[in-house]
Amino acid sequence: FFLLSEMVHDYIGIVGSVKDVLNERIKAWQAWNNIQKDLNKKREAKVKAELAGKPEKVNELKAAINDTERQLDMAQENFEKISRTIKKEFEIFEAKKNQDFKQTIVKYLEKMLKAQENLISCWEKFLPEIKQLEL
Repeated sequence: FFLLSEMVHDYIGIVGSVKDVLNERIKAWQAWNNIQKDLNKKREAKVKAELAGKPEKVNELKAAINDTERQLDMAQENFEKISRTIKKEFEIFEAKKNQDFKQTIVKYLEKMLKAQENLISCWEKFLPEIKQLEL
């Protein structure tokens, strides 16, 4: 029973870690999404400045758009890197934990079987005494 409870305890700890990692992935996605929204606003402002005939503002917004596009690429790469890492680690975890789980269950069942065999042995020793009492 101890082995099984230890394994469950480990899984509970891992679930907390997975939650934290997924929260980091969500933050990376939100950052990427916010930069995309900012880029769209700057592009709209550039179009408005072009229509209004403000060349200085257009040049300023072009530079800002280029900078934001670089930030967007970096944020997208960060999100994709986190996603790939999580997927890779999860695959490793799944393979290892499946093996650990299987081994733990086998050990637990072997111990349960041994306990039942011991119980049968005790009853077999006690059975003749019970039969003598019935006579």
